Formats: sequence, structure tokens, C-alpha cells
Amino acid sequence: MLLVELCLGTSCHLMGAQDVIDAIEALPPDKREKVDLRGVTCLKTCRKGPNVRVNGVVLSEMTPERILAIIEDNLP
Repeated sequence: MLLVELCLGTSCHLMGAQDVIDAIEALPPDKREKVDLRGVTCLKTCRKGPNVRVNGVVLSEMTPERILAIIEDNLP
């Protein structure tokens, strides 16, 4: 299971966090069931949002394309 924690704070929300959520939610069911998507309040890098933490590593300036590539690279 791949843990993806997405910042849902105001700054990240305004910078496109919903687009990242939508991309993850649109994954095919066989891949989506392997992703544990959780919302968090802040990852302390607000100016560089949207921010995600993937298996403990904080990644900034996330885009839907980047998160999908990261998920693809990290799924078994």
C-alpha cells in the first residue's frame, strides 16, 4: 500500500490540491485500491504547494501528472 498524504490547507487548496485529488481518484480501480490517500492540515511548505507526503517524503509543487508518475513508480 502506498501512503499519499495530501495537504488540504488553504494555501495548497488554492494552488491546486483538488486537481491532485481528482487525478488519484480517477486511477483505475486496480491501482486506486493500492493507494491510501489521506488529507492532512499542513506540511509546512505552504508557499510551494500543493504539497504531498508519499511514504514519509514531502514533495512540493505537485501536479496531477507528477503524482500519477510517482504512484506508477512506487506501486508493486
